[in-house]
Amino acid sequence: MKMVIFTEAGFEYGFGHFYRMSGICERALRTGGCAEMHLRADEAARSNLKREYVIFSDWKDPAVYTEILGPDVTLVIDSYHVDISELETYKDLCRDMVVIDDNIRLDYHDMKILNPNFFGVWLNYPEGRGNTVYTGKDCTLLRDEFVMNEDRAAAREVSDILITMGGTDLKGLTAGFVESVREISSDVRLHVVCTNAYPDLDRIRTMLSEEDRLYINIQAGEMCGLMKRCDFAVATAGGTTNELIKMQCPAVLVVVADNQILNTRFLSENGFTEAIYGEDRSVIREMFSYEKRSAMIDKLKTFRSDRSGKDLLCEIAFGGGNNE
Repeated sequence: MKMVIFTEAGFEYGFGHFYRMSGICERALRTGGCAEMHLRADEAARSNLKREYVIFSDWKDPAVYTEILGPDVTLVIDSYHVDISELETYKDLCRDMVVIDDNIRLDYHDMKILNPNFFGVWLNYPEGRGNTVYTGKDCTLLRDEFVMNEDRAAAREVSDILITMGGTDLKGLTAGFVESVREISSDVRLHVVCTNAYPDLDRIRTMLSEEDRLYINIQAGEMCGLMKRCDFAVATAGGTTNELIKMQCPAVLVVVADNQILNTRFLSENGFTEAIYGEDRSVIREMFSYEKRSAMIDKLKTFRSDRSGKDLLCEIAFGGGNNE
């Protein structure tokens, strides 16, 4: 039996799908399963995302997917660029199929749907469509490095702040948030996470003090350590959101895409995070409050779980799964 993942990465697609799917591949391979990721990717992704389990291919091409899929394959598909008819075709060619969904993007029917986001519990998937929906704190898709074995406590004073705007930051937000924090405090240490894809790295470097740290292309373990260390984060409201929640790190989520609005609203309205939707950044000042951060951490603790969607997907792929 084999697990096959179809996903995408690059400037057009972003990199979040790749990173959450890489954790599944790594878990399957580490536990003795057969797994491979087929990645639709641009040149930037092809240069930076080479892994032993990654195969760069146009898996939407019928000549390609008919060679990959078969009766021994469980397909996990994480893409915003497929439609229902394509999903129906893939499903018919597989032993089993699980669609990763963030916001009820399509009118799914007779499929297994996994929503890996903590906010997924607030989404109302339509009934009567023959779907099996998996969601909640036991279904997240985080890399194995993101483990929280203890309950966090808020520090009285803010000393360290994490700023991370995703894999590309095409809108150039990082420098602006460095300025926003410095307007509030000149004493805190900034931990600014970027990649070589950022167009304004030189400018960002000149804005940081000797006490601040700039991290380029860091791995999951180092990011996990930063989330533990920092008193709060300012982060784009993408896949990093789930990592921050897992690590019980208070956060201000920055909405940079329409598909992030719903989840950010659910989380902020229920007290798990704060949010920035436009130019108003006054909420960052509020995060310096001990009471604010302590209350947020107490809310985040309710999401704690030792199980994840990776456990579920491996059970489906290498256990009894079916495609009836």
